[in-house]
Amino acid sequence: MARKVELLIILIGDILILASLFFIAWQSSDINQSVTSEHAIIANIGLILFWLFVFRSFDLYKSRPEIQIMNGLFNLFKAIILGMAIILAFAYLMNINFFKARGFLPSYCIMFSSLLLWRFLLWGSIGEYVKRMPRKVILFKNGDGLSDCKYQGFSTVKEIKFSEVAPDLPKRNFKENKIEGIIIESNGQNQLDVLKLISRFAESNYDIFVSPKLYPLVYQHFLIKKIPDSNLLRILFHPLSAWDRFLKRLTDIFLSSIALIILSPLIAVIALLIKIDSPGPVFYTQKRVGFRGRKFSLIKFRSMIKDAEKNTGPVWAKKDDKRITRMGRIMRPLRLDELPQLINVLRGDMSFVGPRPERPHFVSKFVNLIPLYPLRHIVHPGITGLAQVKYSYDQTLEDVKKKLEYDLEYINNISLRMDLKIFLKTVLTVLKRQGAH
Repeated sequence: MARKVELLIILIGDILILASLFFIAWQSSDINQSVTSEHAIIANIGLILFWLFVFRSFDLYKSRPEIQIMNGLFNLFKAIILGMAIILAFAYLMNINFFKARGFLPSYCIMFSSLLLWRFLLWGSIGEYVKRMPRKVILFKNGDGLSDCKYQGFSTVKEIKFSEVAPDLPKRNFKENKIEGIIIESNGQNQLDVLKLISRFAESNYDIFVSPKLYPLVYQHFLIKKIPDSNLLRILFHPLSAWDRFLKRLTDIFLSSIALIILSPLIAVIALLIKIDSPGPVFYTQKRVGFRGRKFSLIKFRSMIKDAEKNTGPVWAKKDDKRITRMGRIMRPLRLDELPQLINVLRGDMSFVGPRPERPHFVSKFVNLIPLYPLRHIVHPGITGLAQVKYSYDQTLEDVKKKLEYDLEYINNISLRMDLKIFLKTVLTVLKRQGAH
């Protein structure tokens, strides 16, 4: 709750400063003589939203325990430089000369000086407020006598032993108590329990903090960050900034739309050939587990006989699976059966690049056998991924573990550049007819 109050104060302050100084800039410039007040209001609202998005892209809406003042001010300065560059580029393309607008640039200088001063004073003073209103957490521990230490900025609502963790705990206790995260304390034992807890709550999108004694364990698997004014370590799961996440989603929408249009003749031909080749529907939908554990319907061209799992139940596909149709043997090496998943990408169920989504039946098995398996769900699943270009079909549990290593390598190093590399490697893999499952 404290973090939400703090962020609300920051957001309201930013909006008031931006709105006030945009109004002053507007009144003191000579642009207002040629533009109606209604258009000016719309333009100013657009500019405010633009600047809030830029600030968010530079992680300027984080709570005081997670951000150091000088780093925060430096990020604000970088955000201002980038935002001004974008605005000036837009003005150049639209043939708007801000430099001829009397009072416009001085007002912008005042605005940014005010924002820097506001943030400096706020971050300097709000630390004491946050200490009085700490964030609510649940403390998990592997024994008695470990929780004597009080963590600054946190309020322990409940203490739970590892052995007492119930399957429905996040849904049952967290919402009603307005829990914002968890702290895991351990003397270094019960490493398997620690990894299971981290994976489970990462999938549920809660902040996770661990005691210093767990550093050797978590350092092997996760990105970590020291929390200022505390000896806790925070586990980080998504290196992408809000700006990069926005660009990734925008790229997915743009490319999937273009691909569906360009490939529509090929999709129509494949659909016709599937219908001619074997009885049954053209498309095959299957429930898969996606982002944050949410289930969605994955769409593929049918590459197996109708009701392929009617007598066996869910089973892994094999390299020379007898259930695969003639068209399936053509489509699978070329990944043509995956083309309808462009619809999943457009809808937001998937991304072009990410861990391949698995069926709920297998997910429920793997989470009990592989502690870090739920971490695959902290990013959107993909049509292709690092595991797909590095490894082949799942045949055993060891194969699943190996693929998970590649998935976690991708998650810990995720970037738009890495997505491009994986996409190009996928194309090369398909051209070499070495398609993986």
